[in-house]
Amino acid sequence: MYPNSPNIRMQLLTIDLAQNSIGGSSYLFLHSKEVIGINFSITSREYYESKRSDIHIDIAVKIQSFLYDNSKYVDIGNVIYKIERTYTVGQFAELYLSRSKIRKSDIIGYA
Repeated sequence: MYPNSPNIRMQLLTIDLAQNSIGGSSYLFLHSKEVIGINFSITSREYYESKRSDIHIDIAVKIQSFLYDNSKYVDIGNVIYKIERTYTVGQFAELYLSRSKIRKSDIIGYA
């Protein structure tokens, strides 16, 4: 596989945090979109920036800009990641992801 060829399959997730009748909250699944992206290394600058801001970046991926629909979560291999930062660089959108505490089973309506 070539260095910049698509190599990671993921689901962009749109979920909403909703309150139930007894005051608890749950995640409701609204929409998902399957995309294929390019996994790339986090630069040392990004690493130190994430340490300073207390946001630990686990994965960085690039996808085609037109595919990104402003989702806030990504499912990669049954692990839910939160999109912490996005940058548009030409035809690509760079997504910087941190592992979230949300599990697939916590999202109502998402299988």
